[in-house]
Amino acid sequence: MGQSGGYGSGTSLSVQRTRVVNNDGPQNAQQASDTLPSPPAMPLVPSSEVYRGMPRLVLDGGVRYCLGWQRDRKAGPSFVVAKLSPRVKVIQRFPMTEEGWAQAWESLVGYDTAAVKAIAAHFAEREARKRSSDKLAALDAQSLCLMRRVRFNGGSGQMPLAKGQMSDLRFMSDRVMVCAPGSPEVILEMPYQDVETVDVSGSDSTRSGGDVVLATLGIGLLGALIGLLVLGLAGLILGALIFGMIGALVGSNWTKVETSIRLRGRDAEYYFVNTDKRPEALRIELSKPLIAIDKAGPVRQDGGDEPAKLAPEPVPDQLSRLGTLLQQGLITRDEFELLKARLIEQP
Repeated sequence: MGQSGGYGSGTSLSVQRTRVVNNDGPQNAQQASDTLPSPPAMPLVPSSEVYRGMPRLVLDGGVRYCLGWQRDRKAGPSFVVAKLSPRVKVIQRFPMTEEGWAQAWESLVGYDTAAVKAIAAHFAEREARKRSSDKLAALDAQSLCLMRRVRFNGGSGQMPLAKGQMSDLRFMSDRVMVCAPGSPEVILEMPYQDVETVDVSGSDSTRSGGDVVLATLGIGLLGALIGLLVLGLAGLILGALIFGMIGALVGSNWTKVETSIRLRGRDAEYYFVNTDKRPEALRIELSKPLIAIDKAGPVRQDGGDEPAKLAPEPVPDQLSRLGTLLQQGLITRDEFELLKARLIEQP
């Protein structure tokens, strides 16, 4: 059902009351008020869902009676109580106002208490999804660096993650969070003062862009030669196309990105794998979080040689590296402009 825009309180309609006999028998109003859920807030219905013809129902099935909305020829936009069996039939109509919604809910209580519970559960679930979506959007806006759907690759210490489990890795202003994919649910979090090391490294299985191009051309030429021998001149083009596509698929496997992120805290160490971004691009995106980690991190007392943090490169060096990635075709122009803007904006 729609959540934004459309009809709310203030719509003026005449109430059409119809005396309806409930074949299921009378309901005990006092008992129902003690056991049934409270009426949910009136939904904000977009105008696109208020039309002539069949009413738009809150639930499509599973109940005998249901609430919905409809544009009536005489009454205009209305909340309705409809009977679903053997066909959808509007049995009562109310104005599309706060009072009309309360009246429609009270009417439904008299027809079908099971439907009241099902509809209340539907609205509660929808409200929970909205709260989760709003919280996720707020987290996205507050994240200094967000790596979606990274794979947990093992570690030490307490393991709230199973090896191979996917999650979202978020670097906030004061902590790093591991969340369920596409959800604000926090699986684990580590304050920046507890972070000792953040390492980013690449996989050895990747090939350069030049190797991929040469392999694709070589396979395409081989296909053209085979096509020429088998089908003649027409087979030359056909073979080049078919084998060229095969070469492109092989090349995409060669250039599979596997960037490893090591997150080490005081009592635990976690390894994640990112298959979307190369190490150089990911280091640039981590510039702001690394500065925040460096400021929040504890001063080492043992005089050890191990660095407490992964020191970010100077901005000019990062811009130069970014330009090299663009020239090699390892990032797109849009990615280049986005990362460049982030570097320039950072303090």
